[in-house]
Amino acid sequence: MSTPTRPSLVPHWLALAEELVGRAAPRLDALNLFPVPDADTGTNMLATLTAARTAADACPAQDDVGAVLAHAGAAALDSARGNSGMLLAVSLAGMAEPLRGRERVDAFALAAAFGAADRAARQALSDPREGTILTVLSAAARSLARSSTQAPDTPAVAGDADPAVRLGPAVTVMLADCVQAVEETESLLAPLTRAHVVDAGAVGLLWVFEALRSVVTGTPVDEELATVLPGYVEGAHAAEGEPAAAVEAPAEGAVEVMGTLALTPLAAAELRRRLTEVGDAVILAPVGTARDGHGRVPWRVHVHVPRAEDAIGPLRAAGDVEGLAVTDLAGPSHGDAAPDGCHGR
Repeated sequence: MSTPTRPSLVPHWLALAEELVGRAAPRLDALNLFPVPDADTGTNMLATLTAARTAADACPAQDDVGAVLAHAGAAALDSARGNSGMLLAVSLAGMAEPLRGRERVDAFALAAAFGAADRAARQALSDPREGTILTVLSAAARSLARSSTQAPDTPAVAGDADPAVRLGPAVTVMLADCVQAVEETESLLAPLTRAHVVDAGAVGLLWVFEALRSVVTGTPVDEELATVLPGYVEGAHAAEGEPAAAVEAPAEGAVEVMGTLALTPLAAAELRRRLTEVGDAVILAPVGTARDGHGRVPWRVHVHVPRAEDAIGPLRAAGDVEGLAVTDLAGPSHGDAAPDGCHGR
């Protein structure tokens, strides 16, 4: 039988994820090294989760898990900050479609949702890199896929007749696999290897998944989950005595540019090409699927460029940009992004 989930599953999960990432945010900010050491990963992921949770609470279709996730994901994308916030938002939005129309979720459905999230996150990036949120998201998708296709004669938990759809055990195994994936990030990116730390975004996603495990299983949160991960307690620049100078800082004047505009798939591909020529950390993700009379859907755009004008020109050439924000990557946080093309700190 499938494991029933209350209509409030998604809001309950996102509320707990918001709480856990909120507690962890200062440590995640201190751990932040990639793609730039701008000390805002926890802050950005928390802002994304707050937007997602607020939208999930307000969604009128609480009996449709996929609809609630779509509502939450669209709001998260619209409010996402930074590379980590964008990838988290894309992941939440990506989970929605396989769960459309479902009042209950089993391991098969959750595996499909995480597989879709993994694909969406990788497709959104112009240069997907291992050792990041992507590595943990892929590990979660693979783990759930394995659990959902276990042989029927696999020993089951007492009272659970069909292990192939045991959601609680599947999510518990997934969390353990994700811890291992986070540990592996230290060896997958040179800046992390040099500083002897794991990726901040990967740890943030681990807390999001721990919230899911706790909600699904009805068991307490493991408060010590991340304390043994290299650098989590000490911070990136303090781990193993690594001096801050050993970490490559953002180039002087480098900025993050974000905005939303309506694009056809062809126009989105052309904008991605143009932004990749002038910057890096390029992320483009559709916000929903509803097309306007010109066949366009809203796309959320994120890029790091040497000068704001390098990105603003291509963006405005592609269409009317809403919520245009520019943030100085050398500043202490993306939380003070200046809207409408004005530079932040």
